[in-house]
Amino acid sequence: MNRAVALFLTLIVIVFFIAVGVLGLFVYQQYTTKPVQPAVTIQTSQLAQGDQQELSKLRILKSSVVNLIMLYGQVTNVSGSTITLSLDQSNLSFTLSPNANISFVDTSSAAQKQTAGKVSDIKTGENIQVGAQLTSDNQLVGYSILIVK
Repeated sequence: MNRAVALFLTLIVIVFFIAVGVLGLFVYQQYTTKPVQPAVTIQTSQLAQGDQQELSKLRILKSSVVNLIMLYGQVTNVSGSTITLSLDQSNLSFTLSPNANISFVDTSSAAQKQTAGKVSDIKTGENIQVGAQLTSDNQLVGYSILIVK
């Protein structure tokens, strides 16, 4: 009988320590978890589902981790410093930075040599690759243009 009582008391002590450990983890988690603040102060609960998804994508693109956004397409319009690209029936316009680096690459040769270019070299119908950034006012600005020949 003494052995059964000792085993029962040992089991109760083990269950007690497990319960205290679980309770301790719960309390620790309550005090150490910090609420995440949204990057934009708009209340997303007021937005439609599609708009919430677009806002989420925009937050990702505006992250300081994202250094450069690569664009590729055929030039469909050049109007001053605004260039419109088209690819697979999608159009996207961006503004060219005044100090943008523009160059040509000839993909027909094995060397694919790059040569310097200028803004006037960007013509409708050309395929270009653009290194762009999203500004704080949600505009795309192109800093590096590669005209693909």
